[in-house]
Amino acid sequence: MIRFLKYIFCIALIGALICCKKPATPTLGTDVQPEGDVLFSIVSDTTTFQIHTIRHDSSRSYNDSYKYLGSNQDPVFGRTNASIFTNISLPNSVSNISFGDDAVLDSAELILTFTQSFVGDSATPLLYEVHQLTQLLDRVTPYYMHNNAQYSSSLLCSAVRRTTLTGGFYTIHLPLNSAYASAMITNPQYLVDNTTFQNTYRGFYITTKNTNNLVPNVKEGALMKMDLDNPVSGVYMYYHNGGFSSSKVPKTYIFPFKGDNSARFNNVTYDYHSGGNNLLVSQLDKLDTTLGKQDLFLKGLAGTKNIIRFPFLKNYSDSCPIAVNRAEMVFRVDESFLSTTGNYEPPLKISLVAVDAAGKEIFIKDQFYGTDLIRFGGSYDPVNKYYIFNIARHVQDIMSGKLANYGFYLVLADPSPSYVARRDDKAERVVFGGINNALYKPTFRLTYIRFPYDK
Repeated sequence: MIRFLKYIFCIALIGALICCKKPATPTLGTDVQPEGDVLFSIVSDTTTFQIHTIRHDSSRSYNDSYKYLGSNQDPVFGRTNASIFTNISLPNSVSNISFGDDAVLDSAELILTFTQSFVGDSATPLLYEVHQLTQLLDRVTPYYMHNNAQYSSSLLCSAVRRTTLTGGFYTIHLPLNSAYASAMITNPQYLVDNTTFQNTYRGFYITTKNTNNLVPNVKEGALMKMDLDNPVSGVYMYYHNGGFSSSKVPKTYIFPFKGDNSARFNNVTYDYHSGGNNLLVSQLDKLDTTLGKQDLFLKGLAGTKNIIRFPFLKNYSDSCPIAVNRAEMVFRVDESFLSTTGNYEPPLKISLVAVDAAGKEIFIKDQFYGTDLIRFGGSYDPVNKYYIFNIARHVQDIMSGKLANYGFYLVLADPSPSYVARRDDKAERVVFGGINNALYKPTFRLTYIRFPYDK
């Protein structure tokens, strides 16, 4: 009997504990707010935005090793010429160089090392012209791609050339005027130190702008990236000592472009009227910017960029605060403009930047403050042929009123904050579909949460 009562007591105790147990923790807020107000994400891809192509403002040419040289008749973007202004130095800042009183020049040439990075057809022969500078270049002066330096109208070289293989590098060889070169090796008073040398021999203007008869899809020419600091690049003096005799030992001396006081910059001229696509020309001439609804044109070396405006973006947060989870912008390459020759491959990276009240470029918050540039985006997807950007932080600050909404620029630049300001290190180009392009239209996808009771 006692055992039976213990059994009944245990069952009653268990039943009481079950009845007293609290229910599981409910979904946040469902016990105090109406059923329809449960927090959830909203996805919108109907945001109104406007895009068209514009010219770049003046852009800086930085004083580093890589400079573009060449001329290109692009079948879509028109004609571009890239010229180089550069000085030369005494090697390793040596002083009191002497070639000997009996030095005799055999020949001289200027050699430029080609990195094999190019846009266009690098096999096209171009007319290279070299002029002597009459103005000193200053390594601390900020030069821009529209700048020129003064130079002599006399030519030190005029030659049609294409790249050749030299010492394991692809190069361009430009013969130099023998009188100019001979004076360099027979006047040791100008070789006492680098300052005296550069004050006397101020450098060169190297250009292909007078190359004629470039034809789209036939003989296009190219914009080629040169490495001026490569040990093969420089001015070569081939000479011997003593009288003219086949028994004399040939000698070579190189004046490099690199050095402690090296200075160089690109001058770039872009003429989109010379063979540019009508959709491009009309947008750049501001004849009809609505043509950006069909296609958008992005070109390196400060050629073009795209301006993007979201006139009604703030409307999302007018009625109540929102939290932006993701703001994704996708730009699709218009494949009808892709080259079949491989001469105009889409750039590996592009970037978005924000616009301030003066129309100047500023960082996007996701780009500058984020630690993950992969999340920010800008890399080309060769399978899907598009570029994706996520600008959630920046859009959130627009929604919260912390930032004004002046729109964005799509530019051909590395998206890293350290490099995005540069426009002189990439020559590629690409064509995107506009918002009315049925196959390749860009999209803006906004994912957010509304807080209707948090005003």
